[in-house]
Amino acid sequence: MLALPHHTRKLSVLVLVAVFAATAHAASLSATGTYTYTEPSAGVYDYSITLTNTGTTNIGTFWFAWIPGTGFLATVPTDITSPTDWTDTVKPAVAGKAGIEWTTTTDALDPGLSLTGFSFESTDTPADLLLDFTGTTGNGDPITTSTIALSGTPQAGSDYTFVVMPAPESGTMLLTLTGLGLIAASLKSRLLRRA
Repeated sequence: MLALPHHTRKLSVLVLVAVFAATAHAASLSATGTYTYTEPSAGVYDYSITLTNTGTTNIGTFWFAWIPGTGFLATVPTDITSPTDWTDTVKPAVAGKAGIEWTTTTDALDPGLSLTGFSFESTDTPADLLLDFTGTTGNGDPITTSTIALSGTPQAGSDYTFVVMPAPESGTMLLTLTGLGLIAASLKSRLLRRA
């Protein structure tokens, strides 16, 4: 039997560990989210969320304004709607705080895609949603801190936490695009004068 030198065995073990780590890392959870709102009546806000899967594996569970064990919304949300084949549950309110769990077993969000249809009504104002949570667990986290998982309740290392951000307003987007257009026109003008 051919005996490998000690350094070759070490290298082989390192290669196997690297391959295993790369395989484990290849299927990763990652997401971004944005929300918009309207105020259909004084003091009542309708929030709509878009979830984008930026990872390499499916998302089957989305908790909004919640980390395992703690909800961040100051009031319990109402009139919750879900995308097709997703269901919603208000997570238990602790000291009047709550979050929303959306799950699916049949229509997970594939990598690279976005999903709309997550919405709820609340008396929490848009300014409230921009604040940090003050409580025992999760103290200091933004109120719109959210968690995703493949499906079901997260296990250690099987979830991903991120902050759902307000979507840029169309006026801000128009102003930004106009500014970028002016910069591009100025650069083009300079290049033409040099030529």
